[in-house]
Amino acid sequence: MSNQSKKANLFDRSEKDSSPLSRVVFSFLRAADPYLQYLLLFQGYGPQILSKAGIVAVPAGPTGTALVAMAAGCAVKQIINMTFILEAKIPYSGVILICIYNTVLNSAASLSSFIYGPSDQLGTLQYVGISMFTVGIFTELISEIQRKQFKDKPENKGKVFTGGLFSLARHINYGGYTLWRTGIALTSGNYWLAALQFTWHMLDFTKRAVPELGDYCRNRYGEDWKKYERDVPNILFPYVW
Repeated sequence: MSNQSKKANLFDRSEKDSSPLSRVVFSFLRAADPYLQYLLLFQGYGPQILSKAGIVAVPAGPTGTALVAMAAGCAVKQIINMTFILEAKIPYSGVILICIYNTVLNSAASLSSFIYGPSDQLGTLQYVGISMFTVGIFTELISEIQRKQFKDKPENKGKVFTGGLFSLARHINYGGYTLWRTGIALTSGNYWLAALQFTWHMLDFTKRAVPELGDYCRNRYGEDWKKYERDVPNILFPYVW
């Protein structure tokens, strides 16, 4: 998740820096999250937390296994993005907030699975959630790799990338993030949590992140970005939004 305003956002994309130490901290914290989800789901910590609220937990079962695998998958994806793709300077405050945000959302799904998820088999919601996660995570990763490969070529310096998956939606990586985040919540069996996360990310991206990123790109790319906006009207999802 990213923006351009120095005041309102976690980092400033216009400021380039390798930020090696903050990227190491990010990688460590994100790599720790799947283990935390494993502790919640399979080592008794989740039921203990719920018992304090008077909630009896069902066994995690296959749903728990899927959620741990998803936590590992999104951690790997975000570590790849932070260490190999993103070039902006990342302050420690941004690193910590991003890691806390993702861990809190994953933990909410893990705890929800003890209440809403089937204990002995995967159900329809789980299969839909896993599918959304898979499509979303690969959409985000592939689109960002395609853009990185374009920008790494000297002849493309100062040019806006309009190819690959970005030819389908201007911020398709944000759409991918929305899909896989919603997919994790849906896999927990808690469709209310899934609806809340989908709505939140749609509002956050369309009302805050995308307008701010649009302003940044118009200032940087000028008429090329305005033409891109005309040629690719969809923001997050091809042919839909």
